Amino acid sequence: MKGKASFTTLKKLYDESPTIRLSKNDRIVIFSDLHLGDGGEKDDFLLNSEILYFVLKQHYLKNRYRLVLNGDIEELKKFPLKKIAGRWENFYGLMKDFHNNSGLIKIAGNHDNELLFLKKFGIPGVFNPGKPLKAIKFHYQGNTILVFHGHQASIFFEKYDSVSAFFLRYIASPLGIKNYSVSHDSLKKFKIEKKVYNFSSRNKIISIIGHTHRPLFESLSKIDSIKFRIEQLCRNYISAKNRERNKIEKDIGYYKGELKHIYEQNYKNGSKSSLYNANLLIPCLFNSGTAIGKSGITAIEIAENSIALVHWFDRRRSEKHFSHNGQYPERLGESDFFKLTLKKDHLDYIFTRIKLLA
Repeated sequence: MKGKASFTTLKKLYDESPTIRLSKNDRIVIFSDLHLGDGGEKDDFLLNSEILYFVLKQHYLKNRYRLVLNGDIEELKKFPLKKIAGRWENFYGLMKDFHNNSGLIKIAGNHDNELLFLKKFGIPGVFNPGKPLKAIKFHYQGNTILVFHGHQASIFFEKYDSVSAFFLRYIASPLGIKNYSVSHDSLKKFKIEKKVYNFSSRNKIISIIGHTHRPLFESLSKIDSIKFRIEQLCRNYISAKNRERNKIEKDIGYYKGELKHIYEQNYKNGSKSSLYNANLLIPCLFNSGTAIGKSGITAIEIAENSIALVHWFDRRRSEKHFSHNGQYPERLGESDFFKLTLKKDHLDYIFTRIKLLA
């Protein structure tokens, strides 16, 4: 019964969302779950505020990317909007720059859905992007990409939002419990992913969500991706020369260590081989992750008819991401900020697989 209710909610969201047609020249970047607070020690956004502001201004705005903020941008469950806007006035100024130049789309999540009911901020000098959307559809070559926050797949978040708000403001926040921890450890969030996955595969569309704070590319979790990568390296080893074999052995050792670390950190969630218990995963679900990650921020890029999952990090905090899958990160100017493309594929190929496999 719950599954039918969530499907009905997602169908309504899909039918009522506005549509934008994508051309081959369009560039889009999708960030979610910024959780802007008051700038204090309980503000989850504070850790990555410098890197996010810098990459938005120096990379995405300069290269004319349309910015999509996919929910939970303001942390209104813990902080008043006036305090948030007053502390992060520079961020709102940057939003205005996107709005006036390459474009801005703001989508509501469960932590900032109050904005759906406000006529205006009412704060002098602070840019108001207008009423946020619940979702947006991008049409690409006769196919659909649906972008929404993701909480709509949960009956709990739809019906009992006030309960969640009470927990966050009066229990989680005073105890110093981070939004990242709450989202990352909750098995309920993984059920949300499964519901979105089922809806998307049935309708042969791509859905891009946030909410769970877990980056996903083509419906694959980090664990699935690592396992497939290890398998491919083992196949490559057979025909590789001695020098190449040494490199492959080193890479396999690295990925084995990554798997062990994930299992040890989160045994309950990490022990699941596949999110959706599917024999054949349909590449229909993507997740931009979060901007409050401990090791940096993640985003989804759509450009040049391709889609990519990217990770931005500050090398002053960690350099372990300097080699991934044989790739090396791209430095942003003379800064200490680097972008690593975790995965990338052509949209035509992805939609072909969805069409044939779903």
